[in-house]
Amino acid sequence: MASRRSTSDEHAASLANISRTRRAQLVAEFEGELGIDHKARAKVAAAERRWVARKTFIVWTIAMMFFAIACQKLWIMGQEVDEPFSDINPVASLFGE
Repeated sequence: MASRRSTSDEHAASLANISRTRRAQLVAEFEGELGIDHKARAKVAAAERRWVARKTFIVWTIAMMFFAIACQKLWIMGQEVDEPFSDINPVASLFGE
């Protein structure tokens, strides 16, 4: 006598065999019954993406400003030196001269 698969295996197999479109329809129906509004959910997702883009722009703008200020400070410090690297003496720093 042939053994029959358990019902949980049949359920899993039937879910795996339905098309993506039908699966999406079933999910939409189920969420509709729960009162989930797809348009509101899409608006929230779009607003979240815009907020992430704005935060990224703000952070990068601040980082570029700090970088520009640091470059300007280094350039000004370089203008005040007669000969580049003249204040560096490795022998004096090693032996305390």
